[in-house]
Amino acid sequence: MFYQKLLHELAPDLNPAGVEASMRLQYGTLNHLPREVFAEEARLAADCERQSPGFLRRTAESFGMGDEFTVWEAKA
Repeated sequence: MFYQKLLHELAPDLNPAGVEASMRLQYGTLNHLPREVFAEEARLAADCERQSPGFLRRTAESFGMGDEFTVWEAKA
């Protein structure tokens, strides 16, 4: 949940569970990444979502984070 809180701070208009999942596609673990990478990856995730609506939800679900995604959606 730490990563999702950070991502929500950096990109409040995106679902942070989806962004975290999209980051895990490339990095696997995230604990070694600086804040700047999280910011850049949030921008990339936004581009992916614009090009393919539903990308963040599908990616979150593929990582078993569908419930977290739904919780964040309810907060929006």
